[in-house]
Order: sequence, then structure tokens, then C-alpha cells
Amino acid sequence: MEDDEVEDVIDLEYEILGLSVFVDISTRPYHKKVFVADVGGEIIGGAVAYWNEKFKIGSLFVKEEFRKQNIGRNLVKKCIEFANAIGFDSVWLEVPVNQGNLVSYYKSMGFRIHEVIKHFYGIGKHAYSMVYRIIS
Repeated sequence: MEDDEVEDVIDLEYEILGLSVFVDISTRPYHKKVFVADVGGEIIGGAVAYWNEKFKIGSLFVKEEFRKQNIGRNLVKKCIEFANAIGFDSVWLEVPVNQGNLVSYYKSMGFRIHEVIKHFYGIGKHAYSMVYRIIS
């Protein structure tokens, strides 16, 4: 991602997710990388990854009109490949427990539920911690 694309990524995260993981982790002591998908120079999706002890995908977002074209899947694959290249053997993420379609989506890529994190998104809003084990 180029420096001039940062604002586009933040805007797109807010538009699709209602928040920006990129902004949140920018103020914390994590290593971070943003993977973007673009069409004709327009950013249509991205994945925000960050790491210290664990490699995590903090957000995955694709504009609605570009969904169901494997763009998200390819962004996740890029995250996994990058994590492996820098020495990690697993990739982690959190998913709201009540979003079964999203849980199934990540399971279809090889992620497995590791545990339930109570109140991760606020009181009564739990998350699954999911993990992908990299086999080299």
C-alpha cells in the first residue's frame, strides 16, 4: 500500500465496517501491514494485518459490488502467505458469534474456532477467536 492510499483505506473501512481497525492499531505498538485490492487504481477492498507475538487479521473489507468474486479470499491468502514468509505458523482473527455466514466463510478457508471471547465487542457481544494453522 502506498502512503497516498492510507486515507482511501480508512474511508473504505469506515464505509463498510463502520470503524477503522487501521486507525485503531496505528496508535498501538504493533507491526502492521495493509493488503489492498484495486480495480483501475480504485481501492475496492483490503485486509489490515498486525502482529507482535501473534499474527492477526484485524479487518477484511470489500465493496459490496465486488463481493463474491474471491477478492476477500485472495486478500486473506495474501495475509497467510505474508505471515508464513515472516516466520509465523498461524494466523488469528475474531468474528462475532452471531454472524454464522462469516464464521462459515472463514472455516471454508481453513480457519477453526479456537475459543469464545466473552464481551469482545461489548456487553453480551461475544466473538470467536479463529485460527489458521500454516503448514509449510
